[in-house]
Amino acid sequence: MKRRVVVTGLGAVTPIGNTVDVFWDEIKKGTVGIGPITQFDVSDYKVKIAAQVKGFDARERLDFKSAKRMELFTQYAAAAAKEAFEDAGIDMEKEDPYRAGVIVGSGVGSLKCVEDNYETILKKGPNRVHPLMVPLMISNMAAGNISIRLGLRGKCTNVATACASGSHCIGDAFRAIQYGDADIMVAGGAESAISPTGLAGFTALTALSTSEDPTCASRPFDKDRDGFVLGEGAGIIVLEEDANKWGLELRLYLHYNPSFIKATRNKVYRGEYGYRINDVDIIKDMFKLGYRIGLN
Repeated sequence: MKRRVVVTGLGAVTPIGNTVDVFWDEIKKGTVGIGPITQFDVSDYKVKIAAQVKGFDARERLDFKSAKRMELFTQYAAAAAKEAFEDAGIDMEKEDPYRAGVIVGSGVGSLKCVEDNYETILKKGPNRVHPLMVPLMISNMAAGNISIRLGLRGKCTNVATACASGSHCIGDAFRAIQYGDADIMVAGGAESAISPTGLAGFTALTALSTSEDPTCASRPFDKDRDGFVLGEGAGIIVLEEDANKWGLELRLYLHYNPSFIKATRNKVYRGEYGYRINDVDIIKDMFKLGYRIGLN
């Protein structure tokens, strides 16, 4: 028998707020998180804006020693996961750690780590590369560090499916609980691809909006859209088996139903002409699956 799955915890690090409460308040105000890129010089780039996280200090959310051994996308993920876990009120001393896991994805991992170490090779030679370069840059390090920090010993993996990575991680985590492989899952996505290589690569792909107006650069459903805007941050949720039948009280944000995974491409870089998946399709799917949302 398939088990019901609920969302009990939320965590976020975003361009408009580094906690869920601040993020939600800014959403309700209509705050725009897009602005001029300040992390590096973009004078020679066609694209000059992005959605950067602001005011995030890993030392305020994580212990200093751990933060030093994480790249930015992992710091975002670990901070958001900590918030989500605390929000869910889970006491791991009362849970089986081998029934609790993590699936948190990142599309590209840390491009900046690659850039920095390649510069080291050019200036100082290959023997001076950081000894932790590989475990710092690979995309599964977000999930790995969350697992270590929260004491979760079950399933630990990541999904890398570009912009859909976080959504697919949540879908896989849902199914892990639904089919009895886990009781608790931490799931979501994290990214920190606003770097010289990331910006140049996506610009060369002609995937990014070249608008310099933050209020209209990101408009995916507009007939005059001209690309997406690079962003960064992390969104993490905690999923659990619905424990109401056992007489336990959980604060529920959502009864989660299956996600859809659809291929929408006939080329690596371009959507299929004539393929139609739009907001109407999404709304129909949500009603069909009976989504129940508990946010105010």
